[in-house]
Amino acid sequence: MLVLEGAARRGRPAGQQDALRTVHAPGSGDDALVQEVATLLAGGRERTPVEVLVVTADRELRSRVEALGARCLGPSWLLDRT
Repeated sequence: MLVLEGAARRGRPAGQQDALRTVHAPGSGDDALVQEVATLLAGGRERTPVEVLVVTADRELRSRVEALGARCLGPSWLLDRT
């Protein structure tokens, strides 16, 4: 999932394309991401809980999603995968 806020929303339309779902945050991107994580961990649309991995360098966001049960990794993990 990709959460976009503000002007970044113009870069990609909201919706599902293959394995990537793009969400346009109406306000705070962090708040939208936390809500999406909570929904996924509660079973999401399929009502089956899933493992959620969030890639962020933001310590506050990390704390918020880890408190919900998500795993977090820093952006270097993602960069090392390319």
